[in-house]
Amino acid sequence: MLLCTFVALFKQLFNFREKVQINTEDEEKPFLDHLTDLRAMLLRMAVTLVLMTICCFSLAPQLMDFLRRPVDKVWNLYEEAHLTPSVTTEEWVKAKEIAAAALPLSDVQRSQFLKDFDEKERDLVACVHLLKAAKVLPSDQQVEFLKQAAPNETVLSMVLPLHEDGAILADGTGQGSLKMMGAFQPGEAFMLSIKLAFYAGIVLSFPLLLYFLLQFIVPGLHDHERKLMYKYMGIGFGLFLVGTIFCYWVVLPKVLTFFFTYSIEMGISNEWRIGYYLSFATQLILMFGVAFELPVVVMPFVKMGILTYDMMKATRRYAIVAIVILAAIITPTPDMATMSLMAVPMYALYECCIWMAWLQLKKDLKRDEAEREAEAARIRKDYENQDTPYHLN
Repeated sequence: MLLCTFVALFKQLFNFREKVQINTEDEEKPFLDHLTDLRAMLLRMAVTLVLMTICCFSLAPQLMDFLRRPVDKVWNLYEEAHLTPSVTTEEWVKAKEIAAAALPLSDVQRSQFLKDFDEKERDLVACVHLLKAAKVLPSDQQVEFLKQAAPNETVLSMVLPLHEDGAILADGTGQGSLKMMGAFQPGEAFMLSIKLAFYAGIVLSFPLLLYFLLQFIVPGLHDHERKLMYKYMGIGFGLFLVGTIFCYWVVLPKVLTFFFTYSIEMGISNEWRIGYYLSFATQLILMFGVAFELPVVVMPFVKMGILTYDMMKATRRYAIVAIVILAAIITPTPDMATMSLMAVPMYALYECCIWMAWLQLKKDLKRDEAEREAEAARIRKDYENQDTPYHLN
């Protein structure tokens, strides 16, 4: 059944090629010739992807660091939300590292160790020790303990707000609350590097892949039509990059922060496995890149007159429903936050398509008006030269 469906789709695609194909000797092309062209297109795509994947594989460590940054940003935002404005995340993380290093030392050794740091760093280290000690006490005794145990007024003025804001006491960068990057199989890291290089290859080779696809769907183009196709390819690649960058810098950190904080509020530790995280992040980034291709898909239909400004304006409500359904289908997770972050930009792009369709309508009306004026001028000129059917009679 599935094979029959694919065959039917290919037949429809081949029929479309026959309608748009020009500069051919035969009016109809055999089905097997279409399959040959399809095989050639797929082979070119495969070779391009393999070569680009090999190139990106050498940059696997850098790509891994690139994809880990949103996770680091999640922790930094979470830790920053539990700090007072006078204490930065970097200062608090460093204070926790110093406190952990000074803990096993004797009093003399600790004093010798801490004298190499400035006064604020020493005060923050004292805050770390006090907050960790207060954490084991009953909640109704913690504030009183901090007031009595604070060595000076400066530490007291810092430790009470930190306690009230729930400063994170996990050592270092919060690895006690966020565990990831663990490989559970011997070859998992290697296979993940190949997978990551493959996804990066898709992004970098997207213009060529798009060119091969358009070359197959719309063969035999004239020079001006080929230039127009190159223009749309450039626009399509630009929109694809905008979609991936928007997802990487805006959507992915927000989605990860939502899942991270929700798990902590539910009392569940975040032990994100690297394989699942990379699949989730890369799929989300690629899907946003594809979703931003909406103008490239819509505008050719506007150019051909299949879609018009009035039609797109009248069906705006149906387009909203279709965009929401599409966002629900292509997002890796079915949560409302991720769907909204995808649906809103897609709808904004659809509104841009309506605006561009309006500009196209104005352009067509202006061209028609110019043609009518030129025709009227030609008729007047012929009449003045007595070169009309009325004069001939």
